[in-house]
Amino acid sequence: MTIKFDAYRDRAGLRGSKLVLGSVGFTAGALAIDVLVIFGLAMLTGIAYHWSMYGSVGALDNFAMVGGIAALCYTLPFLFRDEYRINDYLEGRRSVGRTFLVWNYAFLCMAAIGFLTKTTGIFSRGWLTAFYLAGLCALTGLVAITSVVLRSMIDAGRIACRRVMLVGADDEISRMSSVIAEERAGVRVVAAQVLTATGETGSAPLKPVLDAAVARARALQVDDIILLSEWSRDSLIHDIVAAFTVLPVTIHLGASSLLGRFSDARVSRFGAVTALSLTAPPLGPIQTITKRAFDIAIAGTALLLLAPLFAIIAALIKFESPGPAFFLQRRRGYNLEEFRIWKFRTMSTQEDGDQIVQAQANDIRVTRVGRHLRRLNLDELPQLINVLRGEMSLVGPRPHAVAHDKMFEQRILSYPRRLNVRPGITGWAQVNGFRGRTQTDDAMRERVEYDLYYIDNWSIVFDLYIMMLTVLSPKAFRNAH
Repeated sequence: MTIKFDAYRDRAGLRGSKLVLGSVGFTAGALAIDVLVIFGLAMLTGIAYHWSMYGSVGALDNFAMVGGIAALCYTLPFLFRDEYRINDYLEGRRSVGRTFLVWNYAFLCMAAIGFLTKTTGIFSRGWLTAFYLAGLCALTGLVAITSVVLRSMIDAGRIACRRVMLVGADDEISRMSSVIAEERAGVRVVAAQVLTATGETGSAPLKPVLDAAVARARALQVDDIILLSEWSRDSLIHDIVAAFTVLPVTIHLGASSLLGRFSDARVSRFGAVTALSLTAPPLGPIQTITKRAFDIAIAGTALLLLAPLFAIIAALIKFESPGPAFFLQRRRGYNLEEFRIWKFRTMSTQEDGDQIVQAQANDIRVTRVGRHLRRLNLDELPQLINVLRGEMSLVGPRPHAVAHDKMFEQRILSYPRRLNVRPGITGWAQVNGFRGRTQTDDAMRERVEYDLYYIDNWSIVFDLYIMMLTVLSPKAFRNAH
């Protein structure tokens, strides 16, 4: 039997002359700061707006009422999901995108309340707009500042870290202890109990060993117990869990070598069946509907507005060289389903076979009109038709010719995952300069990394940002051969 623990035994409170903040204190403080910031901004923006427009401070009771309702509507979703914890800030769950969504939700709730109570007419739209923008900027900045300050407080010993006991094989305990120490995640290992995969602990029987570990955990005021070993015997794991359930702690089953590769693993239930879900589709149902509605609205409007430009470009192409104005080529879309992509014809050839030569600098196949279309990215505009048909999205990983897909999916393991979402007219890789010809596997791997980052971090705000860069960033026009 081997039990290890460090000398850190201080809980939240005063340690010497230094105030140490516990998890409950941090939650209460973070909640209070959010409420005060929102309420204060409602008052300040209201007074500032009415003073500048009307020369008076305005109705302070109205500002206070709106500020209170906004603070309530903003903080309740985080409270219900228990997202005022230290780890929520350290692990990025309190992200900019989440702040944006909840702040908009708060304003939708206020609009509904105002409609139902017939009080929308007494509030200035100009002030509410100023309050919305100021609140969005302040709350986004507050999340970033809190994360930085929190890490500094952990390093300075001003945060009472969650106290953890590790139970499992000696090598797993050593590995997990090193990971926790390096991550600065607000967690401190205060004890460890070594057990083998069969429950053997030298000559000592299992029950007395577990009883001693429970007593040690109680004495050290452990918050969490992490079971690390990959036990294959249900009876053994049942006995170990049962021994620690007498403690008011959270018991975790540590990630195995397989499970540890999946950061979003969770428990799912299918009727009476319980399963561990390792992965999920990149976009949930609501996200899929939101993105699709956004695509239809923008693509439909753009096609109507750009119809005269389409006619002019098509006429120029037909005038310069024989052949169709549009070029259709097989591409792979969502879940590797093939479709025909629409582009303005920019070359004298129309390759769509098993061997396709990518365009390069000074390519003699590119027509004069085609060269200008490629340089300005105008050749991609007909793909708005693919967007309306549901084959593509406005933003997503760029689809490649089927011949190129078949080649690269044999060389790059993660390559097929880039099409777990609909491909896009533009994408995160393209606005970062990764467009056009890919001459090496390393160049394609870099492009794939950007595509996968987009998939893992999607939001409507991210899409709007990429669309803006597509028009304004010089990188988006790089390698337009």
